[in-house]
Amino acid sequence: METITLESLAVWNHTISNPRARVLIIHGLSEHSGRHINTIEWLNQNQIEVIRFDLRGSGKSGGRRQWIEKFQDYVDDTVTVFNWIQRDLPKRPLFILGHSLGGAIATHFTASYQSLLKGLILSSPAYLVGSGISPIKVKVGQALVKVIPNLRLPKSTASQGVSRDPKVVEEYEKDPLCFHFNTLKQGDEILKTLPQLLDIAKKIHIPTLIAHGSADPIIKVEGSYEIMRSLSSKSKELYIAPQCKHELHNELEEDRKAYFSHLEMWITHQLSSRY
Repeated sequence: METITLESLAVWNHTISNPRARVLIIHGLSEHSGRHINTIEWLNQNQIEVIRFDLRGSGKSGGRRQWIEKFQDYVDDTVTVFNWIQRDLPKRPLFILGHSLGGAIATHFTASYQSLLKGLILSSPAYLVGSGISPIKVKVGQALVKVIPNLRLPKSTASQGVSRDPKVVEEYEKDPLCFHFNTLKQGDEILKTLPQLLDIAKKIHIPTLIAHGSADPIIKVEGSYEIMRSLSSKSKELYIAPQCKHELHNELEEDRKAYFSHLEMWITHQLSSRY
């Protein structure tokens, strides 16, 4: 598939004949959009076009690896791709799907652009981080970031937290486009921004679906309940997948298909309703 370059961002358009809607995917921390192929294939099979891109410093996009000057950089990346969609592609109902860190980015983006969107989908959205990030480590990082912001630290969460499927875990660990470290600056900017998410969610009034695994050790499912309560949307839903871990789209087949079926039904419902 041809890679589209927008500024320094690598973008892909998974188009199909006569799509009924379009989904823009925003991936999570330390990964890349190519790990969401299961979602893309399912949506394509159900006549939904998908746009994906790698955030700056991630995957095949340009920029310093695992580095941002401010959290808004990630939101700006999303705006860059969104503007290209609006300018160069046929008009279609557009949904934003953000996974993990991408969920936080999608929430910030949607608060400003919701009038042009059909709906918001948050997959294990980053708000309350799991036990892998200790308060002591955060305090030390806040002090050191002022002195050595480019210091690289190994990621705090275990790879086994992404899925119960051992093959998914193995592929994630071996994936050369996944970076298993974070810079102090990147981590500090993200952790400073996540506490704002509930206030941002209050600004959102378009239909929203939140999906989360009940056994997610990376991002606490309790945070999704809090986001759900904060949303101003009249149409909002929380889908909890029992025993599933962080990546519902890469979970064991039965649970993955159950999530995808629910996702497709939710999108179909939104396409036939007015909010």
